[in-house]
Amino acid sequence: MEIKVAIPSSSLINETDEKIKIYKIGQIARALAIFRIREVIIYRDPILDETKLIRKVLEYLETPQYLRKYLFPIDEDLRFIGVIPPLAIPSHKTKHLKVGEMREGVVKRVAPDGTRWVDIGLEALAPLKTDKKRGARVTVRIVSKTPLLVEEAEPEEYWGYRVREAELKDLLREKDVVITSRKGKVPRVEEIRGVTLVFGNPKEGVFEIMKRMGINMEVEAWNTIPNQGVRTVRLEEAILATLAILNFISYWGGPK
Repeated sequence: MEIKVAIPSSSLINETDEKIKIYKIGQIARALAIFRIREVIIYRDPILDETKLIRKVLEYLETPQYLRKYLFPIDEDLRFIGVIPPLAIPSHKTKHLKVGEMREGVVKRVAPDGTRWVDIGLEALAPLKTDKKRGARVTVRIVSKTPLLVEEAEPEEYWGYRVREAELKDLLREKDVVITSRKGKVPRVEEIRGVTLVFGNPKEGVFEIMKRMGINMEVEAWNTIPNQGVRTVRLEEAILATLAILNFISYWGGPK
């Protein structure tokens, strides 16, 4: 059961402290990683468009530590990134190398004969036959330690999430999109399936955002936190609670 998560560019609308903003994005990233979400979508909300910041922090956290120096230049937006615990997902490897394991790398150099030399988090660069350009990220499998040889490969285990951007109207037209809302129905177990879960911001639900943007569409809505004991459920709390429920159902053989 593949689940995707969509959040608005106004996800941090209640926050003015830059450190708290980074921390909350980190909480969302942790929830995505815990429940093996492979795609997170940021949809544009004109009331506050912080797409650039949200995307940058999400992608930084998903990137293995040893590659960040190549892919992310020194940036004022990332000065508080240390408040977030690491994701520690399978792609975040240590320097201890094993033959057959997968690693993330970045093309550091292109030789005259076309061989790419890739940094995979070790002192030595690894030669790789690929058409990727310098600075490109690549996933490889360790073929040999001595000499160091790698090949391009696709990981079979959960490897991290990708981030994409979308307009809300376009997103709602995609297949199997479900709005999360206390106004929605509590889905029965047999109705649970792989969907794109669309969340609102801390001040407005998705229906309110749609109304403000002049979007009038019929979209399925689920209430995944019935009988909530608080006036409003925060975005990061709603994501964690919803994904936990769907993960539990999927684990025990629920609908795929």
